[in-house]
Amino acid sequence: MRDLIRVYRALLRVGWELMLEYRAQALLWILSFVFPLVMMNVWLAVVDEAGPLAGWGRSDFIAYYVAAALFNYLTAAWVLWDWDEDIRTGSLSVKLLKPIDPFHYLLTNELGWKVFILVVMGPLVALAAWLSPEIDYPLTAESLLAVAASAVTGFALNLMMSTSFAMMSFWSTQTKNFYQLVFGLGQFLSGWIAPLALFPDTIRHVATLTPFRYTLSFPLEILMGRLSGSEIALGFAVTAIWLISFTIVYRVFWRLGVKRYEAVGA
Repeated sequence: MRDLIRVYRALLRVGWELMLEYRAQALLWILSFVFPLVMMNVWLAVVDEAGPLAGWGRSDFIAYYVAAALFNYLTAAWVLWDWDEDIRTGSLSVKLLKPIDPFHYLLTNELGWKVFILVVMGPLVALAAWLSPEIDYPLTAESLLAVAASAVTGFALNLMMSTSFAMMSFWSTQTKNFYQLVFGLGQFLSGWIAPLALFPDTIRHVATLTPFRYTLSFPLEILMGRLSGSEIALGFAVTAIWLISFTIVYRVFWRLGVKRYEAVGA
């Protein structure tokens, strides 16, 4: 365990340095922060025209999308693209020769970006919440802990879901296209396009059974005080089931895929 901690410390430092090296890419990602603000203004225009929707008024939409801009980055995972490239180009061979699982390299690279997002965007969201009288998160010590835990589990769920789909790259060159199709559906069921409370009951109930809700909407609902204690407990239970399921799928297909993996000139 001590050796693994030392390795993780070194890999996290490398991930942070990679983030600094690709500053232009980091800047572009930060600029995409405006997307939820665009969606917020769309819903604010609807509220101004038609009044509150399903109990959601101006302050609710503002609080939701300001937080969504941060939590979307904190819980997102992009490892599928790295896995796919490593498998297709043969770069995986180099990582297989090293003493730790390639998964750890990709995880620490993701964590380096998360630290950057917290450092850059965290204070901006906190400042916006402090300055705006319409943003009010009814946090207690318990709910703050639940929000933090749901953000961590949301990222873990995205990470394992992305990694599980990435294992298709051992058999197919269309993995990214297939995942983008699933990811597009997930954008609706995660609450990214609109709060799930605005969807019809049927879709909302379906969303509670899918993994997507627990990657974004779940921590936002806790943050805004819209879930009871029993609903929070149920949410973590569903998250755990999906997380364990994707982890098993990943490990099974990783072992099968490595057995058939071949690379020439890597």
